[in-house]
Amino acid sequence: MSPQSTVVVRTTYFGGIGPVADPDPADVVLGVVRKPHSFVEDVVDRNVPEVAPPDDLLHAVKRVEKAAEADGVPNPREVAWSSTSFAESYQRFLERTGVKDAIRDLREEAVDGAGDLWLVCYERDPAWCHRRLLADAIVDDVPLARVHHHPEPGVDADAGDAGGSGVPGDAALTDFQGESA
Repeated sequence: MSPQSTVVVRTTYFGGIGPVADPDPADVVLGVVRKPHSFVEDVVDRNVPEVAPPDDLLHAVKRVEKAAEADGVPNPREVAWSSTSFAESYQRFLERTGVKDAIRDLREEAVDGAGDLWLVCYERDPAWCHRRLLADAIVDDVPLARVHHHPEPGVDADAGDAGGSGVPGDAALTDFQGESA
């Protein structure tokens, strides 16, 4: 990639590959989950578990989200995200030596690649997902870098209205109870 080229990092969820987001064959599509389900290898080029949130943080989010759902809270994901201080905890996790090395490698891959770099996990809405924070960490200090989320944070892809794609496939962390996300 030339020094004047724009580096693009894109994010989406597994169910969005195809109907919501269509990576170019030159793009690199990466799973960013700790424990991928068997279908993941069919959807991504490879998985990078080093940058996935630690299990204890994911379990805390799942517990709070489940409790908030049981209590009828309007946005259980938002409650879980804020009450577990997910963003702050995950950003601290990204500062660990091995994780920083993985981010550096992803940044180099994004800069040197012929296509865009995709980060893919289970959560549909990037507003409540680690891949949004990871994408920002990858492009940090990269000139001419852009991040695109598919769908954009807070957009209801299931609604089929302005901004929504009408594509089913909303996946929440609680959809994978009993399986690690």
